[in-house]
Amino acid sequence: MPRLILAFTACLILFFLSGCAGNPSVVLSGAMDAGEDGIYRLPKQIRYSFTLSNSTGKLLETSQFWTYLPVPVTSHQKVKKITANYPYKVKRDELGNSAIYFELKSIPPYGTRIVSITVDLLMADQPAPMPVGDRARFLSREPYIESGDSRIIALAAQLHDESGAAMVQKDYEWVAKNIKSESYIAEDRGAAYAMETRKGDCTEFSYLLTALYRNQQIPARAIGGYVFSGNGIVKAMDYHNWAEFYLDGVWQIADAQKGVFMNKQMDYVAMRVIATEGVAALSSQRFSFAGEGLRVEMN
Repeated sequence: MPRLILAFTACLILFFLSGCAGNPSVVLSGAMDAGEDGIYRLPKQIRYSFTLSNSTGKLLETSQFWTYLPVPVTSHQKVKKITANYPYKVKRDELGNSAIYFELKSIPPYGTRIVSITVDLLMADQPAPMPVGDRARFLSREPYIESGDSRIIALAAQLHDESGAAMVQKDYEWVAKNIKSESYIAEDRGAAYAMETRKGDCTEFSYLLTALYRNQQIPARAIGGYVFSGNGIVKAMDYHNWAEFYLDGVWQIADAQKGVFMNKQMDYVAMRVIATEGVAALSSQRFSFAGEGLRVEMN
């Protein structure tokens, strides 16, 4: 899994406090619209929760907690309704990711609070057309997405095809066949590592495929989220990464580790578009918190 660690500063707190206040249950419309609304018609629900614990013998007067919501709109999903058991605020970052912010009062000594979030989505049975967004970002090299690495350049040239559709599939098939899947790695290794060692966890699969696409001038991005059919209660161990590429006006899923290419998109819930540098909604890949003695675990 990606371990994006950015500075956790007062600016981050102000970022969220300036967002839109929410009640425990809010139906979203208008700002969430993109593409053709008729394509987003298949309901799907994701639920997740966190235990916030006061590890001290003192009253914790104020604690703050941030976590990601599903990305408001992709070619495959649209957020319809957010429900939480505490009041919250929501703010987006420059990549379009959404994070939810809670401020909890008066957690007693050694006491706990459980924060529960339910998000109702509408999924697309066909990828919905939408703007590419920041094309330059999705074509650029980044830390861990080393599209300028000589070995990646050579492989991209080997897999080049005049047909963009054929080329993205050849890239996907090469990564799926030639990279050995490892269990979870605690640190980012990156695309160059996967290319050199021919192994990696889901993060390295997504980074390598993203780097190949970018080298071939196909906008691409790594995505973090969850994969499940129907409705689901997700846990920390379920977190997964995959790649998306932009072709013919839509974002398409390419998950070389799981063997999924431009299909099963209704099983994929994107929680964040990954940036390995620059501004991000949170200082970590899934949640952040502040409060003396506060401990947080995803349930």
